[in-house]
Amino acid sequence: MSTTISEHSTIKFVSNNLENTQKINLYKRMLKPRLIEEKMLILLRQGKISKWFSGIGQEAIAVGVTAALKKEEYILPMHRNLGVFTGRDIPLFRLFSQWQGKANGFTKGRDRSFHFGTQEFKIVGMISHLGPQLGVADGIALGNLLKKNKHVTAVFTGEGGTSEGDFHEALNVAAVWDLPVLFCIENNGYGLSTPTNEQYRCKHMIDKGLGYGMEAHQIDGNNILEVYTKVSELAESMRENPRPVFIGVHHL
Repeated sequence: MSTTISEHSTIKFVSNNLENTQKINLYKRMLKPRLIEEKMLILLRQGKISKWFSGIGQEAIAVGVTAALKKEEYILPMHRNLGVFTGRDIPLFRLFSQWQGKANGFTKGRDRSFHFGTQEFKIVGMISHLGPQLGVADGIALGNLLKKNKHVTAVFTGEGGTSEGDFHEALNVAAVWDLPVLFCIENNGYGLSTPTNEQYRCKHMIDKGLGYGMEAHQIDGNNILEVYTKVSELAESMRENPRPVFIGVHHL
């Protein structure tokens, strides 16, 4: 287990031998979804889009995980992980068409949010209950394991999703079958309107992963350098030694 992060600690950015070009690239990857977010909130107030799930302040985890994975590896994001979609370099006109309910969007106008996936960019669309997508990630990882292609699958959910039955089933199967799934559990303090102190009794969220005999790490979800270097290290290890890994992501 990595070092526990205090809720009130100051972010310490450590380069970890990253080249300046890599750091600039990560910064640009962070900036892109933030600029889109700001634009979409304006369009929402103007009534030009019907809904928007803002992920402002949570860009680093989506961007860092996506940058650490290979283009051919599947990611199952949530509704606030815009950085996954921009990180996979999906053309912006297609993303905006999707959000505005246009015919040339991914769901051909049937939805105006993140309920969509794309085989072309190896993204599986979010499931509203957030827990069920964990089991889907298990299935993808099992397929990869059988193919022996050394691929990792990353899936996101929030701390609220860890109280759903699907969470426990997915983690148990992944642990028993050594499935190469990276479980990214984002903790922003609330599951809808329920605070974490009313959600679970374990001291740290990563204890939930440890309870299944799974390797678990807690990271600062707002520190792009920590996210990228840690996930890159874990993903490379998981490709060679298939197993599930639980990442507890704290947004300070």
